[in-house]
Amino acid sequence: MKNIVKFVIPLILVIAIPLILFVQKNENDLQKFDKITQSVFDEFHPTGLSMAIVKDGEIIYQKALGYKNIHNVTFLDSYDIFNIASCTKAFTAAGIGKLVDDGLLSWNDKVIDYIPNFKLADEHITKNLTLKDILSHRTGLGTFYGDLLWYNTTYTNDEVIDRMQYLPISNDFRTEFGYQNNMYMIAGKIIENVTGQSWEEYIQQTFLEPLEMSNSRTSSDRFNGTEEIAFPHYNDSLIGVYYFQATKPAASIWSSPRDLANWATMLLNDGKWKNEQILTKETVRTLMSAQLALPVSEENESLGIHFRNYALGWSTYDYNGRKIVEHNGGMPGFISKVALIPEDNMAIIILNNGFELYGNNALFYSIVDIATEQYKTNWIEYYSNKKIQSDQLEKEFNENRITTKNTDIKPSFELNKYTGLFQDKMYGNAEIKIENDELICTLLPAKKIFTSKLEHWSGDDFKLIFKDPFLPYGIIKFEINELNIVTGFKIDLPSHDFHFKNLDFKKIN
Repeated sequence: MKNIVKFVIPLILVIAIPLILFVQKNENDLQKFDKITQSVFDEFHPTGLSMAIVKDGEIIYQKALGYKNIHNVTFLDSYDIFNIASCTKAFTAAGIGKLVDDGLLSWNDKVIDYIPNFKLADEHITKNLTLKDILSHRTGLGTFYGDLLWYNTTYTNDEVIDRMQYLPISNDFRTEFGYQNNMYMIAGKIIENVTGQSWEEYIQQTFLEPLEMSNSRTSSDRFNGTEEIAFPHYNDSLIGVYYFQATKPAASIWSSPRDLANWATMLLNDGKWKNEQILTKETVRTLMSAQLALPVSEENESLGIHFRNYALGWSTYDYNGRKIVEHNGGMPGFISKVALIPEDNMAIIILNNGFELYGNNALFYSIVDIATEQYKTNWIEYYSNKKIQSDQLEKEFNENRITTKNTDIKPSFELNKYTGLFQDKMYGNAEIKIENDELICTLLPAKKIFTSKLEHWSGDDFKLIFKDPFLPYGIIKFEINELNIVTGFKIDLPSHDFHFKNLDFKKIN
């Protein structure tokens, strides 16, 4: 017996020492994840930050920091749900993929075969636009073109579809990227027409229920009062939850990092969740396969990114020798990121409810560096500098803009001459009237938010401030014909998300 023990103990030690080292390494990584998460939170100050790291089908790290409601001083936990914004698109693309699996659709089916009244300004694109085209943003429309049709308007999906024919075609069909929310609404509409279900019901039954995403909701319309909500904030102030009327399939899902971990695990497991095949392996591969090449800047190359593509509801690129499959999202008060690293069977989910644009990226790349043991960039410093540069550019832009104000140049007319009903063919009607001796401008499709008094700026230009904290002030520029009559107006309102520059209101009454 003594001889056996003499040989067994060294053998146990030989086995145990690597195991101990492995556990210690994991513990060190977890400590690093914890440290970097706290550092990002301290540097970028989102109101609340919730994240999870999934490895081999298990959540290996999760953290929730900050407030879910700063007004009530309530703190986040890992079950609180956020509007994941454009990370919704991956669910809609997967919904189309499921119908392909079921033999009810083909990726190259034409849109007009399912929505006969669909029409764009270009007849060739209208006749040839496919499901893959609309899901990969290669439709000929510019980035965010048409977003004013759904943002805070009363338009239904059908009304948005009808008005899309008046959007300008600015890109080359199938060769140029133009990020489109309304095209994902089109995809949702096709799901509805094929299944006879609403998009919300289909996504709920196809993904949320089988993946046990019990806290998730397809939209805020589906709240039943039991939800633990991470409320949206802007500049550390509580703002209202956005309720979608149209274009839900682009951005309306609410979820938590814990629920999204199940979604990510299924995708990383070739479409299988526990004993159920949710999507075929072929469809998952198609969803993550490049459909349109995107440019790579010199700066990106210096950071180790050599290719970028858009797939179907996902962006793909390389980093640290790995293929990254991810999508980001932004809605008032929320910034989201869901990222997959298939070669490492790993997913990283980061949600914040403080509309913090840079912290999510700093945290993501830092985590990947820790996981891959490649440290090339101080990402907190990098994105802090990006934020400083952005703030400085905005400051300089606003300082230059204010120099155009000159109230010494008087308006051409009395105020009543600027009043009337005006129409932009794509967007709809606007009304300008006088209240309490002031001009009031209202864009009628979104009158609750796009209403403002007009303050004289210079000549026939007036300043307006819409009831939206995410938009800067605009300058409404009246047009006057040779008969000295106001014939219309345009709006100079600089926004990365909404193209007011495309609106051209003509007086109709």
